[in-house]
Amino acid sequence: MSSFLSDENFLKMGEFIYRKSGIYLEKEKHFDKLLKHVETRSKQLEINNFRKYFFKLRFEDKNGEEFQELMNAVTVNETYFFREKDQFEVIANNILPELHKILPSSRPIRILSAPCSTGEEPYSIVLHILEEANIVEQRDIEIVGIDIDSTVIEKAKEAKYTQRSIHNIPKDIIKKWFKKTKQNYSLIKDLHGSVDFKVINIFNKDHMRRLGKFDIIFSRNMLIYFDDASKKEVAMTFYDMLNSGGYVLLGHAEYMSRIVSVFKAKKIDNTLIYQK
Repeated sequence: MSSFLSDENFLKMGEFIYRKSGIYLEKEKHFDKLLKHVETRSKQLEINNFRKYFFKLRFEDKNGEEFQELMNAVTVNETYFFREKDQFEVIANNILPELHKILPSSRPIRILSAPCSTGEEPYSIVLHILEEANIVEQRDIEIVGIDIDSTVIEKAKEAKYTQRSIHNIPKDIIKKWFKKTKQNYSLIKDLHGSVDFKVINIFNKDHMRRLGKFDIIFSRNMLIYFDDASKKEVAMTFYDMLNSGGYVLLGHAEYMSRIVSVFKAKKIDNTLIYQK
């Protein structure tokens, strides 16, 4: 057992991370990853034991940079374009036309992707709107992507993707909206800036409020990492950030009705959505 991360130290770190981010670390899944990060950062900082590292993390990390390094190490960012594409089609073909009819024509429709990882999901929304939605020339649509991991946000801004990331996109859409390079595929420059990416901890209510109100919140496979109390807190944050009549879309293994009762569940084909 490493002197840097005994069972007791893992519990201390886990409790600290939970309080700050709502993420619950399971020993079987996260011990080795956390151990590697603590040992690596301690070496870089010339710290020779866990106590000193933990003290720095708790009391000397005034700008949050060390905690950001920690979050970048323990969070999982696994996604690809058009994953579970039925939800993107419901946004483009059902939700957006409905909102377009009822909202004042001068007001943009606002969409939040949380978490957005390296950008595949919010950009999938963009591509479905461009390819399928009929309102794109009639209404401004603003899309914001947030994630606690600063590394993935930088990658999202670059908008460069591997073959694996785009494998589910039809070839004609790839040809239309991507530029092939030797090692990857880049979104064409016209789409750069179509999503406003920000590093934000979803449990930082001040930062979340500053984002403003939204009409659609797209949040897949994040709540599964939280315990019941954290799930409820996030669900109510989403509720407060939604305009009246707005929608939340979750992952297929997540059910808002099991967390809070303030949303109305609707089903469009095989897609379950939740309305304020």
